[in-house]
Amino acid sequence: MIFYRAAMPLEEPSEELIEEPIEQPIGQPANAREFCLRILASGDLASKLAPPFDPAGRVLALDPSGSAIFIDRPARDVGLRMRGGGDKLPRPGELSDLASRQLCLARFAHHELMAVEYFAWALLRWPDLPLPLRRGLLTALADEQRHCRLYLDRLDALGGRFDGDDHSDYFWRHAPAIAASPAGPAAFLAAMGLTLEQANLDFTLTYRDGFARAGDPESAAICQQVHDDEIAHVALAAHWLVRLGPASPGAPDSRSDAGDLDAYLASVPFPLGAGRAKGRRFEAKPRARAGLSEAFIEHVRQARSSQERGRPWILPNLGAEEGLDWQAFPSQPHARVAVRLLALLFSKSARIVHPDSGGGWRSESTAADWPSVLGAPPDHAVLPWLDTSPDAFAWIPTPSLAESLARGLPGQPRVALAGPDPDCVHALHDKAFALEASRTLGLHPPDLDPLLLVLSPEALGRPDETLARLTHALDAWPAWTGRRFTLKPRFGSSGRGRVGGEGQIDTPAVRGALARLARRGGAVFEPWLARSRDFSVVLHLPAANAAPSILASFEMLTSRSGVFRGHCGEVDVDGGVYSGDPEDDCLRAGAADIARMAAERGFFGACGVDAFRYRTVEGDREAWRGAVEFNARPTMGLVTYGLLLRALLHLSEPLASRDRTPLAFLFTLLDPRADDPCAALLDRSGPDAHVIELAARSIPGEPRPLLFFGRDRKALREAHLAVVGY
Repeated sequence: MIFYRAAMPLEEPSEELIEEPIEQPIGQPANAREFCLRILASGDLASKLAPPFDPAGRVLALDPSGSAIFIDRPARDVGLRMRGGGDKLPRPGELSDLASRQLCLARFAHHELMAVEYFAWALLRWPDLPLPLRRGLLTALADEQRHCRLYLDRLDALGGRFDGDDHSDYFWRHAPAIAASPAGPAAFLAAMGLTLEQANLDFTLTYRDGFARAGDPESAAICQQVHDDEIAHVALAAHWLVRLGPASPGAPDSRSDAGDLDAYLASVPFPLGAGRAKGRRFEAKPRARAGLSEAFIEHVRQARSSQERGRPWILPNLGAEEGLDWQAFPSQPHARVAVRLLALLFSKSARIVHPDSGGGWRSESTAADWPSVLGAPPDHAVLPWLDTSPDAFAWIPTPSLAESLARGLPGQPRVALAGPDPDCVHALHDKAFALEASRTLGLHPPDLDPLLLVLSPEALGRPDETLARLTHALDAWPAWTGRRFTLKPRFGSSGRGRVGGEGQIDTPAVRGALARLARRGGAVFEPWLARSRDFSVVLHLPAANAAPSILASFEMLTSRSGVFRGHCGEVDVDGGVYSGDPEDDCLRAGAADIARMAAERGFFGACGVDAFRYRTVEGDREAWRGAVEFNARPTMGLVTYGLLLRALLHLSEPLASRDRTPLAFLFTLLDPRADDPCAALLDRSGPDAHVIELAARSIPGEPRPLLFFGRDRKALREAHLAVVGY
């Protein structure tokens, strides 16, 4: 007997799992729903390959669609049963051997059989899909039935057998991840059409030519026929993935503006990805015929499969935008902890590579510091595009680091630096770019914008002239500023290197800072603003000139001096990570607009945008500065997002309650101190709050990374403020 789980309709992604036996349809199926049930509930091959037509030869009706059904696995009779793994497929050059041709045909036939079942599974799992898409899926199912029969007939003609209980369950191992994905049916389209079937665009031609060279034109012709049909299947998936996928940033009611690559990256369920969407021989033309964009085709071409992955490098050059590549990691405890947390986003094979005290380079395993609360060290990165091996993933790509890798590091294999061009990163990481972009997009309050000045290194090299200019500007500032100012480096983070004052510019502190700020690439002169709340948005650009994907938005926790100490926010029932602020949509839209401007200038990869609210000196009003920095590199927001993805897999509590209340979280780096504030934080965070320890070991003098979960974001935030002080 086979069981199913009754699922909520498409607009209600959360599921109530109820086991009930499937009633196998008796007689001729009356509609497509009964037809799909028969495929999955019948174990015999004849029932699975009977086409979706009524006795008059008409295609079965797709209505009524009925309620959603999630079937864990299809029924299989003896001879069709599946097992884990699978024997290695013979190479195309080995097909002159009859047994090798028989094995390939049997394997290909079973792939088509699993595809038949998969399409039936999807039609039952998401019955409320648009009618044209359901019609397309049913047509694809019939194609897969025909493909299976073609392979089976040819296998029979060559004297081979199909009825051995040695069939791989590869497709079905991914069904639970597809069903549980917050992307819903888009996850199925990304997995089936744009990963498994896209890969078959390569494999069918590879084995077509192999059969032809082996003197088997009949088998070659079948491969060509399957290939031609797969183009239509890939096109169907690409078209509907864009329409069903995540809404375009800043346009929550529109789902048609996202590109195919962006929609794919946002929807494909782990561990599937672009590396599995191709064969060894890459065919661009059929992908173009299927309507895939050039960006998507190139992304798949360059993606590395699991067979090609080696030992990814993580180069933790935190703070490199401030000067030297390696000034923070060896000397700052917070930087060392940040590096270990960053490493948790990668696979267990990744290595942290950095200079050692003797002038050489040291390589450390990420698995050695893996916290047991997150389970066993994983085989894959938490996000597919993080798996950059054999290239090196730097915290920030710099020209000096690229040159070091090009020369080859002592005692290390030669690798390339992943990511965008370091000169592009340098230009966009400049706070002058964020200021320019914010002005263009109107993200500054009108009364603040004229007060913001960018100073070049050359201007700072003329101190008398610059101080006179700034004095004149300060005298013209409105009263609400209190004439309090800050002069901060254009390249820097966490407020390091800035100097400020009130009412008077030409002071020994300011004059003495000008040469240092000139060496740091210039400065930004602006009012000192009393921040009431900080925010950050994490984004990913899959390629230059591509639309950004918003990964998460957070409220950011900072110390009194402006140094990063954590994030706070909510995870909704669909797995989305948000700050919980009433203006979160505006925050995310502004960040996406700035990221698009960066993409137009050649940037791609992980990035972040910081913003904040502030109060005027009189305290009588609060204003919003929609973007203060564009981080043209990974951020601690990316680290927090990845840690959430890792941790949510191991939570005993459900993601969200039945009333769709989000799950609140707070990530914090607690400074080392004699009294442990963790218990006090839990006491104040609500009765259902709990904490995950993210450090595998406690190191004296280093901060303690913790991830709190609860039902009340405000309670978590206020507890942290009361106990920690920020």
